[in-house]
Order: sequence, then structure tokens, then C-alpha cells
Amino acid sequence: MRIGFLFNHDAGHQAGHLAPILNAYAAARPGDEVSAFVGGAAVKESVRRSLASPNVRIVELALPSPIGAVARVLDVAMPASRWSRLRFNVDKFRGLDALVTPERTSLTIRNTLKRDGVSYIYGGHGAGDRAIGFHPSFARFDLLLLPGEKYVRRLRDTGGLTGNEYKLVGYPKFDEVRRIGPPPRFFDNNNPTVVYNPHFSPEFSSWFSAGIDILEWFAASPDINLIVAPHVMLFRRRLHVSTDTGRTAWRKSIPARFRQCKNILIDTDSPRLFNMSYMISSDLYLGDISSQVMEFLVTPRPCVFLNPNGHSWHDDENFAAWRLGPVVNRMEDFGAVIRRALEERTAYKALQVAHFSDSFDLTDESSSLRAVRAISDFVEGRHAQRATSKPLGRLIGVLNPAENRVGSMARSD
Repeated sequence: MRIGFLFNHDAGHQAGHLAPILNAYAAARPGDEVSAFVGGAAVKESVRRSLASPNVRIVELALPSPIGAVARVLDVAMPASRWSRLRFNVDKFRGLDALVTPERTSLTIRNTLKRDGVSYIYGGHGAGDRAIGFHPSFARFDLLLLPGEKYVRRLRDTGGLTGNEYKLVGYPKFDEVRRIGPPPRFFDNNNPTVVYNPHFSPEFSSWFSAGIDILEWFAASPDINLIVAPHVMLFRRRLHVSTDTGRTAWRKSIPARFRQCKNILIDTDSPRLFNMSYMISSDLYLGDISSQVMEFLVTPRPCVFLNPNGHSWHDDENFAAWRLGPVVNRMEDFGAVIRRALEERTAYKALQVAHFSDSFDLTDESSSLRAVRAISDFVEGRHAQRATSKPLGRLIGVLNPAENRVGSMARSD
């Protein structure tokens, strides 16, 4: 079988979700042809660091220079580079039995590849609660590899599971946590550490209106460490546009004085932003809408959520994670909430464990191997269907020549 794994982004964060499956597939099925389709300099480096098998073929998705320059300008408002790389390289995907992709941008070439018999498999990235993760367009994938029951339930509600198949596989990214070993230490003290993980969407992010205030508070509170670890896309651009509402915001630079504080670590562009090392090393999660809170909760610990945009969230499933810790609506309350959360470490533990279990169907078998089995079983099933349908089609043609001629004319159109 010929299986492709798509890595097409402007940053490397999606590689951590798909590379474990690719590595496990190459190891478990050495007779298959496995390819990594890579677009974007940052993700290319992440993929090269992640690959564990020399038998994986790397196919670069390049763009002509003039097209690439225009696309980079348009990237401010849309994923123009990602779309363009797919369109200009669509022929490279022909001949695959299946393409495994972590996101929906790849659907722009779905119809073209469907005519070539390429099965589309969604590998996923993240396990958050926002509606964008349960979009009806997921129905266009032939197979969905899902982390847990939460996804099954909500995709059924939106129509994302309609006429396609799914398999629960857990969360392959968790398989890689073992490679980190003991939690890294980032400060030369035993003070509690808070990881601040703001999102980039202006509609939901706390950074644009409250980020500097948060840094000011920790600069004046040297007894608590702070790791500023935003979603990697926050500092990739200056201007951000929310895909949900079209709301825009200009991302400010971080004043240099905060980088001199011994209790503050600021990271805006390293692989640690998405390899979970900050998440497993911290005592408290501070954020807004990022799905990384679910990775933090691999071990239940205090969480605090920021709501400077005044969302009415209590009965909204898009904010389900905000039930797992106190929500700060006014920055005047921020310091007291942080200190109280660090003191009352188990106050939300039961809710966290329940939401984590609903989000992730984890078993003793690695999630990556479960995904490999789901992919191979699905593609082999498709092969078997085609093998049995061909003799049946020939038989119909013999018994009904008119039917056969109509079918031939339709195909020639």
C-alpha cells in the first residue's frame, strides 16, 4: 500500500500529532510505501527531527517564487501559502492509496484526489472544545481518527460524522511524552511555576488585552515562576484575523525588561512550545481557548482561565474546559485567583479527570499503533471492496450492454 502523511503548515506544531503515527506505520508495515509530504520551512525541520525511519520518502511541496511571495502577503487573512502548496503540487499525491492529514485545509484538493481513488484520512491535532474542531466539513473525510467519545458525540451533532467512518485511537502525541523523561527544570528555585498559553485568535485570546498586565504581575511577584508559552502562531504574525468572526488585532512586542526577570521565561518560537515539555513541568495552567490545556491535564493540576473579552461561557460547549478551573473576568482579581488556585490544588480534580476521560480514549496499547491498525484496516477494506466490485461490474455489462454503454459515456464526459 502507498500511504502519504501530509505536513503542510507555517509552523511545526502539527508534526507532533502526525509524526508518531508515521513512525509507527513505517515500523509496523515495512513493505508499504510511506511518504511524508512536507510544505513550509518550519514544519520541514520539525518533521526531519521527528522521523525515526530511514525508509520514509520525503516529498517537498514547493511553490514558484512569484506565487510564494503573493501567498505570503495574503497569509495575514487566510492560509494562502498552504492552499497554494496543495494546488501547485496536487499531482504528487496521485497514486496514493490514502492521504493522512492533521487538518481541514487539505480538503481544497479533496475532489481532485477522490477521482483518483485516494482515501482521505483525518489524523487530527489537538483535542479542544471549540466548534471549529467539529465542523460539518469533517464529513468529507473517508475515515476520522478520533481521540475520544467527546469527538464522536459532537461530530454527530454537527453532521461531521455522516456517511463516513471513524475509529477511536487515543492521542498519539502522548506516546512521545515518554521520550522527554522526567519533567525538565527551567528555574533554579523550588517556587511554583505557571505556564501561560495564550491563543492567537483575537476573538478568544487573552494576550491582546491582558498579556502585558500578566507579565507585570509576575514581574512584581518573584515567588512564582512564569513560562510564557503561547500558541506558536501568535508570534508568527503581527496582524491576526479571527476565522470565527473576522475580528482583527495587532500583536504587540514583548518589552525587553520582562526577559531580564529571573522568574520569567519567554519562549515564542522553539519546539518546546508544542512538545509538551512546558506543560508537564508546570504547576498551574493559565490560558484562554487553546486546546493545549488538555495536554497539560495528562496529570490533573490547577488551571485558571482568562476571559477579558467577556464571553458568556457557562452553558457553551465551546468553553467546556473553563469548567475545570476558576475563570478570571477582571484583571483586578487575577493575582488573588492565581494564589488561591495554587493553594487549592485539587479543587477541580474530579471535573478534570472526567473531562480528560471523555476527550481521550487511552488504553494500554499505544495510540500510534491503534492509528496504524485503523489506517491499514481501512485501506485494505477499500482494496477488497474494489476487487469484488470489478467482476460485478463486468457481469452487469455482459448482462445489460445498454447499461454498460451509458456508464461508458458518462465516464467519458
